Amino acid sequence: MNVPFTVPDSAYPLKDPVHPCPCQFKLYEIEEKPVLIFWKKQAGDHVDKDEIICSGEVEKKTLEFHSPAGGVLVKIFVNDGEEASAGTVLGEIETDEA
Repeated sequence: MNVPFTVPDSAYPLKDPVHPCPCQFKLYEIEEKPVLIFWKKQAGDHVDKDEIICSGEVEKKTLEFHSPAGGVLVKIFVNDGEEASAGTVLGEIETDEA
């Protein structure tokens, strides 16, 4: 079964252990803002549920996007450096679940 991986409506900023800020623990609303996508995984890579598989930059914030399911990232629809918005399908994860 293939599960779509989309840009969420909101996400947490990238954590900075050296310079922590209260904003790191607050959900950032993406809504209709353009998000610049950067992949941490490639098509064919195994991903775990809730693993960070790509990040997005929006309004000078780096946001972490987590996998909705475990499996193999089989397709990427938005390449590194391309823009997307909330709800855009970034890729598909093939799971073992029926």
